[in-house]
Amino acid sequence: MAFGWRAPFIVFALIGVVWAVVWFWYYRDSPSEHRFVNEAEKALITSKLGVRNGAGRQAVPWKQILTAPQMWILAAMYACYAYSIGIYLSWFPKYLVDTHGFGLAKMGLFASLPLMAGVLGDLAGGYVSDKLYERTGNLKMARRLVAIVGFLVAGSMILVAISQTDPVIGVAFFCLAVFGLELTVGVSWAVALDIGDEFAGSVSAVMNTAGNLGGTVAAAATGYLVTYYGWNSAFGVLAALAGIAAFLFLWIDASKRVYATPAATA
Repeated sequence: MAFGWRAPFIVFALIGVVWAVVWFWYYRDSPSEHRFVNEAEKALITSKLGVRNGAGRQAVPWKQILTAPQMWILAAMYACYAYSIGIYLSWFPKYLVDTHGFGLAKMGLFASLPLMAGVLGDLAGGYVSDKLYERTGNLKMARRLVAIVGFLVAGSMILVAISQTDPVIGVAFFCLAVFGLELTVGVSWAVALDIGDEFAGSVSAVMNTAGNLGGTVAAAATGYLVTYYGWNSAFGVLAALAGIAAFLFLWIDASKRVYATPAATA
């Protein structure tokens, strides 16, 4: 309001440049390359993550990864998630203005609340899943249970939220919806690590590509849905996608890798 619409973009750009410089200076691909990691820390990381010192560079088994049914189930699930979070990032402020008549400043505050709840969901989902795994030793159940509960909460709370006439109560239920949705995201990335192991980066790339496609469709499709069918239909799609994602997670087994161990190439 004070400096115009360009100001936030300029601020974000400057933050990005600063972060890129810090990342380039500080980040290293391996703990052994980092001057701030001592020998005890290197040994701990190696023992926990199974870093293969001296095993040679591994060729990415793209054929196995891309033909594994579980890879595409994971990707489809994440596309459902990304479509949904994309709405909260792009269209939710417009919804508050159109439906509840919020001004710019009030809209900014209320649009941020579900995302704050999502931060708590991010932390809680990973923590609870890891604790379940520690207690049960059942990786499949520990990942699957948290994600399914999260998606079911996300879908059901959306339906409650859009039925409210009081905007404060409605936003409160949207907060619960985003909390549930974000319970799943840490688990999704953990599954990419679980089933990708040495090639978790490549598995994550496939999953995240599907997610970005889902977010792209969300940004475009929502405008048409709202124009022709109203806001409730647009959010009804999110509830349906949450149900689909919960169903897909029934077929994701974090204990099974998506590739056989390849031979070292160098």
